[in-house]
Amino acid sequence: MKSFDMEKMNEFRFITGGIELLDLVRPLWQMLNELHKEKSKDFQNQYISFTFEERKKKLMVSKHMHIDIIADSSNKYIAYCISTIDSELVGEVDSLFIKEDARKLGLGDELLKRSLSWMENNNVRKKIITVAAGNEDVINFYNKYGFKKRRIILEYVEE
Repeated sequence: MKSFDMEKMNEFRFITGGIELLDLVRPLWQMLNELHKEKSKDFQNQYISFTFEERKKKLMVSKHMHIDIIADSSNKYIAYCISTIDSELVGEVDSLFIKEDARKLGLGDELLKRSLSWMENNNVRKKIITVAAGNEDVINFYNKYGFKKRRIILEYVEE
């Protein structure tokens, strides 16, 4: 696991909270949705019509929510992670995104560590992450933290 460079920590500001931060991630979430649309060859139409408001509604049913947002030295938001815990004590990393020019700096590692620590502190019984089809290149990153493929769900696509 790549360690976050503590000297670079001064270049970034971490904003941590809960549901009250959800609307702040909207522009970054829209970039993630666009990325999924570009990478998905079979489900592009779903990403085209998927809105932040729809995503927000799905997240709001969670029992607990944890959000970390990273701002750069000019106070622009460059990354975020949203994690939730449901009523069955299943912790999920629901959404993690880093702007392209901020990748490979260890920010994803830091966001994931913070998410997993929050889940541990809330005594989850299971931790999950869903990876969108077309975005499989992130699987190795999650594998480093103990996440393994458990199942593959296929969805019928009308052609």
